[in-house]
Amino acid sequence: MDFELIDYSEFYYTKILRKEISAKCNGKFVQITNEDTGKEYIVLSPRELSVHHANIVERFMLNRGKGTYNQKKDFFTIHNPEWVVVGGGIWTIDYPNKALNLSGTSQGYGKFDSNGFKKKILTIAKMIGFTIIIDGI
Repeated sequence: MDFELIDYSEFYYTKILRKEISAKCNGKFVQITNEDTGKEYIVLSPRELSVHHANIVERFMLNRGKGTYNQKKDFFTIHNPEWVVVGGGIWTIDYPNKALNLSGTSQGYGKFDSNGFKKKILTIAKMIGFTIIIDGI
């Protein structure tokens, strides 16, 4: 399965806050797959930009498909059946020490599938040399 890591931190820091990205960032993430193409995405978003995992799903789906929020605005349902939210969690990254930590469970979308995550993440050019920690391991 093809894999892509999307990180909204740069957008948040440079476009919204108009400052350099922090050396250490954290937030929520979702794992999304496209069943038609076989592509898998891990989408990171700073906690200040995405209160709910649903906010990340909505932002990711812009120009990719349609969806709607539930009444509480804490769950975004994708209306295109080829897109599947596998799960989500929380993340922290320490750029100086080259460490990415993924853990937790999304209340709305459940636990992410960590099978093969470390290997997939380390195929991304900007992540080479990082230590990937998943659920403390």
